[in-house]
Amino acid sequence: MKSKFLSIATLLPALALAQSPSSSRIDEVLVYPGGAQVTRLATVAAGARELVLNCLSARFDPDSLQVEAPAGVNLGPVQLETLPRERAPECAHGPLDEQLRKLEQQRDQLTAESSALDASLGYLKALGSGEARATPATGIGATADSIRKAAQEALLRQAQLKRQLEDLDKQLAPLQGERDRLATANPQWRSLRLRLSTTREAELKLHYRLTQAGWAPSYRAMLDTATGAVTLERLAQVSQQSGEDWKNVKLRLSTAQPSSKVGPNPVWPWTLDIARPVAMPAAPAMEMRAAPAPVPAKPGLMSLAASRVAEAEPERFDLSVFQGSFATEFMLPLRVTVDSGTQRSSLGLGSEKIQARVLTRVQPQGEAAAYLVADAPKPAGAWPRGALQLVRDGALVGGSTLDVAGSDERLELPFGRDEAVRVQVEPEQRNAGNTGFIGARAEHRYARAWMVENRHAAGSSPITLQLVEAAPVSQHEDIKVQTQFSPAPATQAWRKQPGLVMWELPLAAGQSLRFTAEYVISAPKEAQVSGLR
Repeated sequence: MKSKFLSIATLLPALALAQSPSSSRIDEVLVYPGGAQVTRLATVAAGARELVLNCLSARFDPDSLQVEAPAGVNLGPVQLETLPRERAPECAHGPLDEQLRKLEQQRDQLTAESSALDASLGYLKALGSGEARATPATGIGATADSIRKAAQEALLRQAQLKRQLEDLDKQLAPLQGERDRLATANPQWRSLRLRLSTTREAELKLHYRLTQAGWAPSYRAMLDTATGAVTLERLAQVSQQSGEDWKNVKLRLSTAQPSSKVGPNPVWPWTLDIARPVAMPAAPAMEMRAAPAPVPAKPGLMSLAASRVAEAEPERFDLSVFQGSFATEFMLPLRVTVDSGTQRSSLGLGSEKIQARVLTRVQPQGEAAAYLVADAPKPAGAWPRGALQLVRDGALVGGSTLDVAGSDERLELPFGRDEAVRVQVEPEQRNAGNTGFIGARAEHRYARAWMVENRHAAGSSPITLQLVEAAPVSQHEDIKVQTQFSPAPATQAWRKQPGLVMWELPLAAGQSLRFTAEYVISAPKEAQVSGLR
């Protein structure tokens, strides 16, 4: 079916026609890293001449408004009117307002009951004193006991009411603060009035954009150390402060970043010319003047810059996490609800399983500890940089950052310390002296040693141990470096970086290994060698 689009930029002001407001709902939202496009549905009856929508948020961009109508519906001019909140009391019908009304009604009922108990207690006191004079001696005891019981019940009920009122006040205080905050952040409502003509019932779509929304990626990596399987779960942290709740909407998330600049700058010819000499006018005599004294600020006034700092700013999203990723769109399979506010909603976007090698990595010069690392191929698709939650065998071990685009050829995920692996660092041995003809060169000797022990339970699978050592690397032809390692390392250029020595070998439960590294560094005696430790 052919559709018609109407942009607000091409519409003329319209005369207001008397017609009851129509109902509408937000059906779909496309969220970008720093904004969102909202699609609102509105139904018009056959023969309608006007569409009136009240209580719309005033935070969307009017220039971005587009109206889409099916064939057979003729669209006319549209009028937008912005009203302060106090002039539109009928718009206070959100979930927060409804919750506040219910609690305030409960509070009014409890307050009324407490006042009635006060009146009844006063009456009982007066009645008790009057009856004590008029009642015969034989009936005084029964009457006093009846008054006492009634007063006791009233006092107990009054104490209960006091506690209930205190609990209600505790519930009301944060809700009232949130309502005041929302009213301050969104002090206006907007109404829309669209002229149209249709011979049948039709559904219109209104599209508009706003900047008070966004989403940020986050991830959860779950490692099974027995099998080496890693489950990468995609999550999205969505937040919006548009002033209207997104209830049961179709939500799409895009990594694209809409920008006002959609094309390259113009290209200008490269022209060459001979500069003509320009006669410089004589410089006037300089007059020394004292700098004006700063005007003191009046007490009680705040500068414009200071007032801007004092204002509450909406939540900002880190747009840099999407740089370098080609545009990808995620469509949530189920409808979701995202209320307007500062709270982020965490939404799942699916998961992917990858097979990894589980390594026990030791870097003894930095720390005498062993850490588990999952080494896996990079997952396919777009994975914008985001916060990463790490779970090992069902237990949360901490958090990191997932940066697939910025990683090397493979993806490495850390999963915390391996407490069952003991690392001992022996004291470093150092010696310096002279060598060569009449001591022409200065020589420095270093000896390092480390002991790694696998204390996992007997019968458990061997671990794959990686030990990484930073060896000296000469950056000058006059500096000579001799190295000796035991056992022989797997590489002396780990991650293609010369000087990073890496051992990789299996270590069975109960087994221990000793690693040694010896360095002899020589240079001209008069040279000042930087980097010596």
